[in-house]
Amino acid sequence: MTIASSVELRAAGSASSSRSTAQALTYRPDIDGLRAVAVIAVLIYHAFPQLLPGGFAGVDVFFVISGYLITGIIDRQCAEKSLSFASFYARRILRIFPALIAVALATFLIAWFVLSVAEMEALGTNIKGAAAFVENFMLHEQIVGYFDPGAERLPLLHLWSLGIEEQYYIIWPAAFVLIARWPSHKVAIIAALGIGSFVLCLATPAQDAAWAFYSPTTRGWELLAGSLVAVWRAPRPIVQAAPLAGNLLAGFGAAGILAAFFLVSSSSPWPGARTIVPVAATMALIATGGTFVHRMLAQPPLVFVGLISYPLYLWHYPLIAFMKLHIGGAAPAWMLLMMLGLSAVLAWLTYRFIELPIRFGAASMSWRVWPLLAAMTATGAVGILATSTRGLPVRYAPEIRGFLLSGSETWSHWRRGRCLLVLQPASAFGADCAGQGGRPLLLIWGDSYGAALYPGLLHFSVERGYDVAQYTASACPPLIGYTLDARPFCKSINDDVVLRIGRLKPDVVILDATWGYAEAVLREDLPRTVAALRANGIARIVLMGPPPSWLGGGLSANVLDYYRQTGQLLPERTLFRSNDEWTRGRDALFRELTRELGIDYISVRDVFCNDEGCLSRIGPGASQLTAFDPGHLTVPGAIFLAGHTIGDLLGSARRPSP
Repeated sequence: MTIASSVELRAAGSASSSRSTAQALTYRPDIDGLRAVAVIAVLIYHAFPQLLPGGFAGVDVFFVISGYLITGIIDRQCAEKSLSFASFYARRILRIFPALIAVALATFLIAWFVLSVAEMEALGTNIKGAAAFVENFMLHEQIVGYFDPGAERLPLLHLWSLGIEEQYYIIWPAAFVLIARWPSHKVAIIAALGIGSFVLCLATPAQDAAWAFYSPTTRGWELLAGSLVAVWRAPRPIVQAAPLAGNLLAGFGAAGILAAFFLVSSSSPWPGARTIVPVAATMALIATGGTFVHRMLAQPPLVFVGLISYPLYLWHYPLIAFMKLHIGGAAPAWMLLMMLGLSAVLAWLTYRFIELPIRFGAASMSWRVWPLLAAMTATGAVGILATSTRGLPVRYAPEIRGFLLSGSETWSHWRRGRCLLVLQPASAFGADCAGQGGRPLLLIWGDSYGAALYPGLLHFSVERGYDVAQYTASACPPLIGYTLDARPFCKSINDDVVLRIGRLKPDVVILDATWGYAEAVLREDLPRTVAALRANGIARIVLMGPPPSWLGGGLSANVLDYYRQTGQLLPERTLFRSNDEWTRGRDALFRELTRELGIDYISVRDVFCNDEGCLSRIGPGASQLTAFDPGHLTVPGAIFLAGHTIGDLLGSARRPSP
């Protein structure tokens, strides 16, 4: 959200030698007011989504405004043959870098004291993405959807939109120079590009919704919509000749934006067909002028908010995210309002004492641009440092550093994207997921908890003479018929795994998952799953119960919290922030269900827990955590579990079914 400022537009408009072009670029306070409406909507959505469920559409309004203003400047300079790519990008740097660097470094500084290593490592990835203006791609690679419940734990999540805008700014000037060679066809070419991007957006499958949200190819049509208004001069004369039409069009624009804010929600496919409403409404407001709506938008308070909208957008989300992380749950309204107020203060200070002096200072442009480039490079280096050290554990006391896990130490053993699918179809399973052809064959079918078991079973495979197969998918339990909107491939993956099992004929099928599902779902889907396995000739089915569950952000985070509270290391066996009551309840339920179905049950809780508590640390000198988050076992934890259960698994490998 980095559109050109009022000062820049005043300069652009006064310098224009073309009457129509100057008219398009003359400073319009109503556009600053429209920016204010957009950013206020986004702020309300992030703080109070129930009040404005579609407030996130404010970003779409910004996209259109950005396309309009930037294209207007480029169009004028092309007409005057004064376009300089070096000057264009230098001005973008002066506009974008100061506030972004300040917010990114301030976010890192706060994170140094409050974030766990896992959260710091994730933030480092986001800082790298922000510094290189590829944050949208980074978030997609992190498998983080904008509307995912855990997304609010990423303080720089909101910079995805900045990435899309900057990618547009990098490509569009050169593309427009080519388009400008055919002046009479500019409108048609831009319209065709926009329609192409929109069709691509609509054609993106539902399972790739995150890609549609973060990709510049499926978002480009929104910026191109603003670019189209910038080069299409027809609406302005029509409005001048027909005031009634202009007022009606402006009224439609205002109504469309408000409708988007109130009538869509995070459950709406976005971007999609409904996104046309705020985009077309913004186009209508930009293409018209002088109406009652525009006079309201040009009121000084709204114009002021519009002027500071860029730093305001940058500041608000990290503050809200850190507050929610500190609270650990729903934040009270007064705290959210306080964060929004602090965001406004910081935005004005950033605008007044960082943005304006750097953008319009007395020093030459090169003396301002090169230090900013160096500062942005240093900012990116900070992100690289956070990720390469796995969350900067050096921040904490030496005696606990080894227990502050980011999770990446374990994920690398799960064969993610190959044998643990994440938003992928079943066809993505690799050939090696079936094992090495040895017997007996133990096949793990489940979600990421099943993937966490794999390195443990693999550890003993050569010594004990068995093979291991792994067919797991993130958030997809091994339950035939199970569906989840956030994981559209779950049902087809499970159907496919049953077919693979029928071909492989493993000696044991191990069902392993989070098991945090409604009892009614388990009672309905588990019998169906067992019946499907038996129909495919599987004699031995073993259900692995849930491992110990840890509250407070997970076991690794609890090590840090316990140390802060007591100055001591978390005991080897403990109930500190343990959710053992839930685990015991699941244990009882699964003992009943597996007895009814005639399949084996292994209580993982019995391996790790007793009346004194659950094992938090194992290994030489109790130097290894059993889990790194609320429940996923570490590799040492998985080896510990496999070592205590492999006899039962192999002993039942060929026992006849009851």
